[in-house]
Amino acid sequence: MNGRFLGIKKSFILKAFAMLAFLSFVAYIFISIFWVKNPTLWFFGFCLFLGGFELVKSMLFKFDSSFYLGSLLVSIGILGFVFHHTDTASYAPFYIAIAFVIASVATFFFCGQKFHLIVAFSIVFVSLYFFLFSKNLISTPILIAFVVPFLVLLILEILMICFHKK
Repeated sequence: MNGRFLGIKKSFILKAFAMLAFLSFVAYIFISIFWVKNPTLWFFGFCLFLGGFELVKSMLFKFDSSFYLGSLLVSIGILGFVFHHTDTASYAPFYIAIAFVIASVATFFFCGQKFHLIVAFSIVFVSLYFFLFSKNLISTPILIAFVVPFLVLLILEILMICFHKK
């Protein structure tokens, strides 16, 4: 692993980005309190700036776990703003599920891990059935009949991936 990026130490770049992200977050808090007059948006801003830091860390040091966390936090931040500025309060769990799907798919594409694609499809499948259940389009026994066998198959697939690594 090379310790420099364009002749500059990677740790220095990461520290500089951390300071920039922190100062941007503080400025964002002041803007959200005094200009936008909505102090509850701090969490979504925090997710965006911390997620950006994690993404930079993952790009500099090739950490796939930092990439997953960073893409998850950025997705939560962006979808949190969408959730807050639209009238969709009853769909909050689905926004969180979408954030996990986005993070899993992004990690699959950029890091090439098949496991994250399986997790993304699993979350989509389970969220779809819970959405149908929340709209009273399916009953509890139907939900259980579809979700439980699927989760058992998912666990078996994960175990097969873990035990058949080369």
